[in-house]
Amino acid sequence: MRISPLLCSMLALTWMSCGGPSADMVPTVYEETHVEGAMERTVAEMSVQGMMCEVGCVAKVRKELLEVPGVATATIDFEKDRSVNVAKVEFDPEVVDAEALVAKVKAIGDGMYPVERMAVTHFGAVDVRP
Repeated sequence: MRISPLLCSMLALTWMSCGGPSADMVPTVYEETHVEGAMERTVAEMSVQGMMCEVGCVAKVRKELLEVPGVATATIDFEKDRSVNVAKVEFDPEVVDAEALVAKVKAIGDGMYPVERMAVTHFGAVDVRP
């Protein structure tokens, strides 16, 4: 069964008005690691709840993340039957931090998309100082 974009929007509004889980009710667990790599980059994996369809929900979350200064890419691994989906975001930590990315997602639809986990991995060359 395929859900139409209009139905998805109506379901989202119903979810919000019926008191679905708010972003404030779900605490975000933050993890951070550093990995040796050939290319310096920072990637975040966010576990996002509440996305019900690819056309409306996923597109909205992706669009909002891409509008954040410092974000280079944003992709979402979405399956409609999962309660939690994963957004992968490559970003410049000198411009934006993980907390700001989480806040951006949680702000969509007044908390419609809680983020339960944020894992940040910094890839880069090993610091070789004498």
